[in-house]
Amino acid sequence: MATEKIKEILGENLVALVEYYTGDEKNILAVCNSLDSDTLRRLKQLKEIPLVLTKEELTGGVDVFPIEFLNIKQHHKILSGEDFLKDVVISKKHLRHQLEFEFRSKLIHLREEYLQFKDKDLEDLIISALPTLAPIIGGLIYLRDLHYEDTQDMFRTVSDGYGIDMQVLKEIYDIKHSRTKFKKDKELYIKDLIRVLHDIGKIIDEFEVIE
Repeated sequence: MATEKIKEILGENLVALVEYYTGDEKNILAVCNSLDSDTLRRLKQLKEIPLVLTKEELTGGVDVFPIEFLNIKQHHKILSGEDFLKDVVISKKHLRHQLEFEFRSKLIHLREEYLQFKDKDLEDLIISALPTLAPIIGGLIYLRDLHYEDTQDMFRTVSDGYGIDMQVLKEIYDIKHSRTKFKKDKELYIKDLIRVLHDIGKIIDEFEVIE
């Protein structure tokens, strides 16, 4: 990511340039005071497009997208500008609401994709599930004030904290990072993923937040 080019394009309009991770994927967030069509046109010419938000959109959108902003807040590094993310407060009430929506949506989406994927493509479907689930798993941890050491410990933490068997996600993580190979029929991984999404969705639906 050409961070210097982003700073050149945005100039004094740039509030902060932030590096953050979604799972193991590195991303760049550019926060501006304002955005117009000319600025967007210039940013469009970059080889890698950053996530671009105004400061008002970010601070005002925390209650609408608490999972996304929680992930950025917990896994970010300021490359340039002010670190206003440290003062962003994530409401557990809004987080619980989005978590319920996300787990139900991911469950429906996984079922639909499974019906469309051919057997030879199931591997891609299984591996791609992990990056999309990582931020919402982080939301589960925040919701109950749990703590973990690293990504692999995250699965154990959620398993213990919610009483859900998350072994399938740990196995997929190891496969994704070439630490191991598929240990069972790929259909069984899909079955386990559907079970995890269903079980956690049910728990979140019944979860009461006291703030």
